[in-house]
Amino acid sequence: MATPPTLAAANSAPSSETRRSVVIVAALTALVAVPVGVSLGMKWVDLPWSEASKVQAAPEWLALPTVRATTSDGTVVKARVALDVSSGAARSAIQRNVQQVGLLLEVSIAQQSRAQIGSAQGIPHLAQDMRDRLNEYLDADASGAPPVKSVAIQDLLVKPQ
Repeated sequence: MATPPTLAAANSAPSSETRRSVVIVAALTALVAVPVGVSLGMKWVDLPWSEASKVQAAPEWLALPTVRATTSDGTVVKARVALDVSSGAARSAIQRNVQQVGLLLEVSIAQQSRAQIGSAQGIPHLAQDMRDRLNEYLDADASGAPPVKSVAIQDLLVKPQ
């Protein structure tokens, strides 16, 4: 005997309801689990921009007052100089003795001629001479690191003759 159509439909309804519920629960679980899984998984991934500790520290520039000096051949030079200091002790020593530091920079300029400053290696040579004189004046600290790492000549104005 055949079952009446209403009874067959009633028997198949619970299984389709169960399948629909399972699909909805699976979709909701995926919506929550995928972002959580990705965020937890990212902790084990090394991203190249996340390693900031490997980059070199930015220089701590200490700007000095404008230096005015006369070169060995009588040319008047005006320069703005900044120093990259290695420690707070060196910074405070320079700030306490800014007049003596300025005189050292003037002596460094006075040892040059107009032609030497104007040459291709003139400014780097002048900056190196300034750095050497300042490090000799300030003395290296206990770690042996020079107090002044580098000298930047920001502006160099040479009066025309």
